[in-house]
Amino acid sequence: MKIKNIEMYEGLPKVVVSISGTSRQEMKSELIHIVENREALDVVEIRGDGFDNMSRSEHLKLVNELAGELRDIPVIYTYRTSHEGGSGARSYAEYKDLLMDVTAKCDIDIIDMEYITAGKLLPEMVECAGEYEKTVLLSQHDFKSTPTVEEMQKLLYRMHSAGGEILKLAYAPQDDDDVLNMLKIVKTAKEAIGNKIIGISMGESGKLTRLTGGEFGSCLTYGYLTKNTAPGQVHAADIKAALKAYE
Repeated sequence: MKIKNIEMYEGLPKVVVSISGTSRQEMKSELIHIVENREALDVVEIRGDGFDNMSRSEHLKLVNELAGELRDIPVIYTYRTSHEGGSGARSYAEYKDLLMDVTAKCDIDIIDMEYITAGKLLPEMVECAGEYEKTVLLSQHDFKSTPTVEEMQKLLYRMHSAGGEILKLAYAPQDDDDVLNMLKIVKTAKEAIGNKIIGISMGESGKLTRLTGGEFGSCLTYGYLTKNTAPGQVHAADIKAALKAYE
């Protein structure tokens, strides 16, 4: 699948960096860093939960302003709720309405939908994404533990069946076995449904999952330029350097 000039499912994992400022000034500063470090990244994520205090019209306008500055770079819109480690405090219905508005009215390429948060509202959201030709990234995060391999397999199957075009699991490992299990689930899922899996073990012990290519590598991996947005994130330039070993 090609988005703008990036083949999302081919080659090395694509490096994602986030714009996560809480003010227009902070986000403009982050844009400058993105332009200056263009070679260190492939995709940009706009974190809408960071500027959740804006009105809906202001929110949508800012997303479009940011996306407009990233013309040749695929853009993910993410509103990470407090249920899954973000700062977003909207109700389930408000979450659905916001994401559908962004899907319909903003020039983004990929829409991150929290699989558990969306729940019964997900089919309507996925249908909206299809109507406006936006790629659906279904995600699930847990900052406390990591499910078993069997549980992760079942979850990925359900996410895939629900219309997920990219499937993201991000969990907190309790030990090294959890990290190895995440690498294993990425490999087995890729063999079953293709290179559309993102598997992240958070924290220091899970950094390996962010730096791995080949059979165990995710299709996307998340790094940072100015500040990390999740435990264990690595600077984008360092990820690019590490991935060269898999070329």
